[in-house]
Order: sequence, then C-alpha cells, then structure tokens
Amino acid sequence: MGITLTDIARHAGCSPATVSRALNGTAGVKPKLRGRILAAVKELGSGGGVGQGGRGRPRGSLGKSDTVDVIVFRREPVEPVFVSNAGLTVAPMTDADPNSFFAPRFRLTTDFYRHIIEGIISVLSVGALKTVQHVRCDLLEAAFLHELRTARRRGVLLLGEPDPCVRAFIERCGRPVVLVDILGVPDCPVVTTDNAGGMARALAHLRALGHRDIAFAGHPDNPSFRERRHAYFGGLADAGLAIRPEWLYLGLGHVCDVTAGVIPILKRQARPSAFLCASDHYAMGVLQAAQALGLAVPRDLSVVGFDDIDAAPLLTPPLTTVRVPKIQIGACAADLLLRGTNGNGLDEAWHHCEVRCMPELAVRASTASYANRSSHQARRAGRARVCAQRTTGGAGCSEEF
Repeated sequence: MGITLTDIARHAGCSPATVSRALNGTAGVKPKLRGRILAAVKELGSGGGVGQGGRGRPRGSLGKSDTVDVIVFRREPVEPVFVSNAGLTVAPMTDADPNSFFAPRFRLTTDFYRHIIEGIISVLSVGALKTVQHVRCDLLEAAFLHELRTARRRGVLLLGEPDPCVRAFIERCGRPVVLVDILGVPDCPVVTTDNAGGMARALAHLRALGHRDIAFAGHPDNPSFRERRHAYFGGLADAGLAIRPEWLYLGLGHVCDVTAGVIPILKRQARPSAFLCASDHYAMGVLQAAQALGLAVPRDLSVVGFDDIDAAPLLTPPLTTVRVPKIQIGACAADLLLRGTNGNGLDEAWHHCEVRCMPELAVRASTASYANRSSHQARRAGRARVCAQRTTGGAGCSEEF
C-alpha cells in the first residue's frame, strides 16, 4: 500500500496541506521545510511504497490534467451599466449574484473579466485544454476548497478583487495558482498591466494639450489604483507641477460615490482643468459631477479614464482612456500557468514571476486643448464685463452663459 500525504506530514512534522503545497509548488514553502518534506518522501518511499507500486506522487498530489479552473472573485456590489433611450445609464448598485454575473444584462458591467477569459481560452484551446469557470463571492468555503483539492485539474487562474482572503485561498486550494490583475500577494505569480506606463501616457497626453492643473480620482487601498496614484504623483513632480491635495478624490469607486466626492472639488474657485482617473468607473463619476454643475466636457474639463471598458466609447462624450490589453493579459496568464505546470514541479522562480502588459492610450472626445478652455473663459469674462456695464447704465442683461 502506498504512502499518503498524511504519512509524509507525520514524518516531516507538518500538516498534509503543507506537504501538498511543497510537492505541487502551489504556495511559498520555506526551503528548509521543503527539504525536510522531500527527505521524508524519499525515506518513506525507499521501500517502493510511494503512490501506487512505488511510482508517481503520493495520493492527493497534483497530476497533469486537461482542465483549468478559472475563478472570478467578486463580492463588492456592482452597478449595472446599460444602453437606454436616454443613452448610457448606470443603474443602482446590486449584489454580485454569482449565478447571473455574466448574464446578458450585465454585459457592459462584466466585460473586463469576459475579455480576460477570452484571452485565457485562446491559449488553452490550442492545447485542447478546457476551463471550468466559477464566479465566487467566498473563496474559502469548505465545500469549494474540497472540490478544488480533489478534482484532477491543471491549476487555477484567479481574477477579481484584491482581498486578504486571496492569500489564504492560495495556501488552501491545493493547486498551482496564477493571479490575474490582482496585486499585493507575495510569492505568487501574477499577470497584470503596466500601471505606471499607462498613467505616464495619460499624463503626457494631458500635458501635450496644455493642462497643468490635473486632479486625480481613485481608491486609496486597491493595490493597482495605488500604483496608478503614485505614478500620477511622480509624473507631476517630474514635470514640475504642483500636487494639490484638495484636488484628490480617494474613495469608493461606485459612480454615485465618485460623483458626490468630486462635486466639491469642481465647485472650488480654483478648480482643475483636467481629471485623471484610476478607472473608467471613476471617470463616469467625474462626468456626472461635471454635468451636475453645468460644466461642459471637454470644454470646461478634460477627463481621462483607465481600462477602456466596453462602455467607454458609449459615454457622452466618448471617454479618452488608457486601454488595458485585457485579452493579452488573459493569454499571458494561461501561458504562465502552462509553463509552470508542464514539468515535474514548480521551481521557486515561478512563484515570483510578474508579467506586465503594456497599455496604450485611446484618445476620444473627453479631452481637449487647454487653450480652448482659456479662450472660452476669456469670452465669458468679456461678456460678463459688457453685462456689468449695461447694468450700471440702467439696462438689464438677461443673457445666460
């Protein structure tokens, strides 16, 4: 009878889960402990008892498979976006129901993930590999983890939200994991976009249009948005431009929250001429804030987003944004998983792989030259002076600006 993970764990003085991670390379295991586990396998298996007939790995470890688990982790509420007779509409927030997450009515809400999955499938299908797709709001559910550990799968591609539970999931799922656009988790391979490069292109575009007073909107804790914010700070500093704390909106990314948070910034007497946003949803909130105050985009305010979701060109005006190569990110993630699992085990270097895909700028109608704004303001000021003169002379002025 072959040895089991429990036998090895007892011999090495650790848990069966740690043995599984060490043998399959699914999470960081300290080199000293990994060596102790491998020594236990060799010692226990020297009598021909490893696995079945003394060959292969202990029962419960990973074998090659033609199936990959693709998991979208999302528990934050979503704001459905859809096209109506009134144009692009943002509906009230709703819970992210896993059963309807990819339903047609959420097409413009979940397109970011759909395009990444498209890239994943494009690579896996070449090798005739299949995917099992999950939408989860709880990664640590016992039944789900048991399913992943016992099913014979190649590995896991995890998309979605950054969260402390992601680290625990990697340690417990018993399979090699590649993170897709989820940053902030050490010792796990990740494929994402070049956030700093994307922000540099967006800033260069605004500066070329003559903008110097540039605000920012993003989430303070999201690791990807934090990289984008730091790139914004660095870009302003490199250009000799002032960083104005009163022009920062750092809060939730729901359109309604962004709108409420940006309105006070745009109501200031000294307000920015452009807004650089950490995502297109933040940009949608900025557009709504400008509309609420009667500011015309891009005449009074230029707006740049980040991601280039499918809704971006449907906004009024169509949104200039940093186009994240979503299909390429998915393809690179699938390739990284396959390269890591094609051999007999995962080396330490694989756990520290970080692949950055370069975005590009999609220029549309939400940005314009600062000179246009300045000349418009000058015309308004001139007409205001004429109005004042007429009023002083006894003639009223009813012109609206």
